[in-house]
Amino acid sequence: MKRSYAWEACLAGCIFLLAAVLRLGWPTLTEFKFSEARLEALALEWTREGCLPLIGVPSSAGFDHSPLSVYLYIPAFLFTTNPIPATLYGGLISLLGVVLTGWFAKRWPGGGTQATLWTALLFAVSPWAVAFSRKIWQVVFIPPLVLACVGCVIGALIQKRPWAMACACLTYGLLVQIHPSAIALAPAWVLWLLVFRRQVKATTVLMGMGLAVLSALPFLFYQFQAGWPALRALQALPPPTWDLSALLLFWDVVTGRNIHALAGADLSFLTFIPQLEPVFNLVGWLVAASSLWLLVRLSRWWGSLDITRQRTARVDAVLLSWLLAPILFNLRHSLDLHLHFFVLVVPAAYLVVGRAVQDLVGRAQSWRQSRGVTGGAWGRVLSAGSYLILVLLAIGQVAALVIMAQFVALHDTPGGFGTPLGRYLGITRRALDLAAEANASELLVVGEGDSPVVHETAAIFDVLLRGRTVYRFVDGPTAVVFPMKRAAILLTPQAGAAVRWYAQSVPLYSLEPKETYRLALLDGSCPDELFQTVAGPRLFQNGIEVQGYQVERGTASDDQVTVWLLWQVLWLDERETHFSVRLLDDRGQLIGQQDAVGYPHASRRKGDRTINKFDINIPKDRGEGRSYWLQVIQYQYPAMVDLPLIDASGSPIASALLLGPIDLKP
Repeated sequence: MKRSYAWEACLAGCIFLLAAVLRLGWPTLTEFKFSEARLEALALEWTREGCLPLIGVPSSAGFDHSPLSVYLYIPAFLFTTNPIPATLYGGLISLLGVVLTGWFAKRWPGGGTQATLWTALLFAVSPWAVAFSRKIWQVVFIPPLVLACVGCVIGALIQKRPWAMACACLTYGLLVQIHPSAIALAPAWVLWLLVFRRQVKATTVLMGMGLAVLSALPFLFYQFQAGWPALRALQALPPPTWDLSALLLFWDVVTGRNIHALAGADLSFLTFIPQLEPVFNLVGWLVAASSLWLLVRLSRWWGSLDITRQRTARVDAVLLSWLLAPILFNLRHSLDLHLHFFVLVVPAAYLVVGRAVQDLVGRAQSWRQSRGVTGGAWGRVLSAGSYLILVLLAIGQVAALVIMAQFVALHDTPGGFGTPLGRYLGITRRALDLAAEANASELLVVGEGDSPVVHETAAIFDVLLRGRTVYRFVDGPTAVVFPMKRAAILLTPQAGAAVRWYAQSVPLYSLEPKETYRLALLDGSCPDELFQTVAGPRLFQNGIEVQGYQVERGTASDDQVTVWLLWQVLWLDERETHFSVRLLDDRGQLIGQQDAVGYPHASRRKGDRTINKFDINIPKDRGEGRSYWLQVIQYQYPAMVDLPLIDASGSPIASALLLGPIDLKP
């Protein structure tokens, strides 16, 4: 008996170590995109600025999540802005889910050693469960919370612990705040309260619901203050449709199938992982067969006089409803379904398999004993066979994870895993070192978009640079900024047309062998010689001086003309203004225009020279002999009040700047 217990403890310890290595090992090999960076930024607002976030990261439904996940990540950012501790923190949370799954598989009626080992190992090596746990994401909290919720439900309704119902309601409320996909568990809750209504006490339910509402007060306050944007977003959803997407996504997330999708556009280079699909599908068929097995046992034992069998059947009912309710709920949906919506049922799937194996092995041993076969040899052989199948499944899934990890570490995976955190950290470190060596006053990060709240590149480098240097962001496809003081420019792969302008001014230094990230060191100069000079008057009332322009014409079939405008901030003005660049014909009629912010008002610095791109539609019949002019207007936003041009004394002299004539011939 002692030897058997020691062997089981050794196996459990090995599973725990395997789960820990898969979730905590190589923490720089993790996804780091907009959602991860934005979640960290919100947490840092509290730990560094003392500002309590009222909303979380944006959701795919068009509204912001609850800030609860931000609050839960606070411990990871109390002493650092580095995302690595937060990545490990998420891995530890996921590891807690593996431990809880194995613990419940052992302690719930109908459980045992086989159930514990099968459940824990399947969860430990589950490819998608591991992938989701290795990043800063609210989804890492779902498995332990849903396990705590269902554990309290079973404790209250089956194991006669009334106080646990308050905890169950509270944890379910927290779960919905972490991710709204947990609403799909509501039908199971209705079923539990109806079936076990005699064990339900209204006071404990109301207490738990009240505590859940209290935990949501910051989010509810924001919703009330903002006019309930979440409700407006839900009302704007398209009509619901029926399909089997939920079943397919459930199959993928439970089995690990399609884990090679993390390769993104480089999917074709992976050949081995798709060959493991039979292993993945075997896990799915085990879940399906185990569900049927427990359903049969449930129907036979529900009315049993044996209290152990009765409680076992009731636990089976709770687990099966937990497993099936989210799938059935999402067969009709308005939102596009995503894989992580079904993380909610992953622990249930493996618990069902573990309990079915436990029952099958127990029945086989009982059958042998009823036939007069004595001794423990048969039991050991049966257990060894069960473990062998489990280990082979685990080896296949671990192999898929290892191959996938090696691939994303060595290849660019756009549309999939993306750039690993370690690469971002290395680029940031080298950029800061080079900027410090050059005594740069600031670092400009040039990519696609300039707002950390909206754009991915800005969001990522906002948290990586925070507290380490002075920095700004530039939307490379539409803007090029040349500060007056010495500055370093980090050009990302999304820098767009800005690369051309910087390359015409200064040398570009590669920060890595792939040459996708480059650094430029500016000394206050600007390629103004490439522009047609604006004679004047050219100074607007807000201190914006338009100094030059360049017109790029395409082929005869092109219906756009590109205007590059060079302007400088001579002094800072408190009014936020936008540009309007308009194309006029020789009769003064408007042909086309584009309005743009130019460069965000909050990011402008005195002395900045900025080049902006404006794409203006032009007529297909350009007409020979006709002349065209550009009209440049500065207007206050959102008041939409035009600002005048001024002379040297500051007196208004014109309402707009006229440039040209412009030849539109290709």
